[in-house]
Amino acid sequence: MFTSEQQVIRTLEAAFSQVHQRMESLPFLNPRLQVRALGFQPWQPYWLGVMVTPWFMNLMLLPGDESADVSRVGEAQSVNFPCGTFSFVAGHNHTIGSYLSCSLFSPVQELESQQLAEEVALASLNQLLGSKNPQEEHVSTRSGAHAAPRRQFFQRILGQQINQQGAAKPWDVAE
Repeated sequence: MFTSEQQVIRTLEAAFSQVHQRMESLPFLNPRLQVRALGFQPWQPYWLGVMVTPWFMNLMLLPGDESADVSRVGEAQSVNFPCGTFSFVAGHNHTIGSYLSCSLFSPVQELESQQLAEEVALASLNQLLGSKNPQEEHVSTRSGAHAAPRRQFFQRILGQQINQQGAAKPWDVAE
């Protein structure tokens, strides 16, 4: 069980840095990226944030108290957020313990720099926790329906990045 943001960050970065050391020669790693745990904050009974590695970028939920529900390893669990419902997969690591993860990008070859990866990670977290359409949030919460599909979620994130940087990136979502 994690009790502070710094504990979460240190634990995740140490665990995934060890994995990275064992994977260093694999061709699908993005050499421009480093292992970073970003934006971790209390959210319901969890710690929520984004894990950036040279091979993936995932939303992560780690238990913050005893009421945090983490399924059995490999099982999917739907989690409701203000912008919609996302599927997280349960995992376990001897250093981290039990956790839930939701892939944002895998592989991450298209991300041109660590700075860009971190900007996308934090924009993803902001989009996840914010809702552009309060009516949509209310309906999806009450009905249990899956609100904003992942594709729309990522179009909003990528659109933000394009607007901030003034030019489209090669990883832009195309229709």
